Amino acid sequence: MTTETSAPRSSTVSRTPHGVHRRRSQIVAAGLAAFGVLASFFVISSLADREQVVAVARTVSVGSVIRVEDVTPAQLPRDSGLAGLAWSEVGRVVGQTAATTLLPGQIVVPQSLGAAPVPGPGQAVVGIAVSAGLAPSTALGRGDRVAIIDTTTGGSGTLGEVLAEATSGAQIRTIDIVVDAADAAGVAALSRSGQAAVVLLEDR
Repeated sequence: MTTETSAPRSSTVSRTPHGVHRRRSQIVAAGLAAFGVLASFFVISSLADREQVVAVARTVSVGSVIRVEDVTPAQLPRDSGLAGLAWSEVGRVVGQTAATTLLPGQIVVPQSLGAAPVPGPGQAVVGIAVSAGLAPSTALGRGDRVAIIDTTTGGSGTLGEVLAEATSGAQIRTIDIVVDAADAAGVAALSRSGQAAVVLLEDR
């Protein structure tokens, strides 16, 4: 009896040549590089279509002096049609008076600046004479928010905004404060009786 021994079949393993892997990696790398170039191009193009302008960082009430902390740079599309002031002109904005109430996020335009009439509608300016210890030791500046307190009763007091300050004597300071017209008589009476204290409030 003849026994035939079958020769083992050789198994064929499919292998991808290293060159193919290399070419695929090169193609992927080239694609990523091209994408990066395009992305950079669009970012640069987008920035080129914008300009840095002066925007409002916090509320500035009409008639108040604009301070450096009141403004911030913002990006504005060149085709927005809004004539914003360039950030390079921020020195022209700081120190000016707000012609209207400026709100956070608002772009500052030339019409936002100027001397607003003081007192405005519904307002009055009252000169308050205070002695040492009844007002902050440091000089008050235009636009500072204050409260006029009755020293005999206390309470929250009458809110106002400093217009100017002068020294009447060694111990007396006179502070011109813009208040609501309805509060003017009461504030003047406190000043006349020597019972008014001026308290500096936190900025908005």
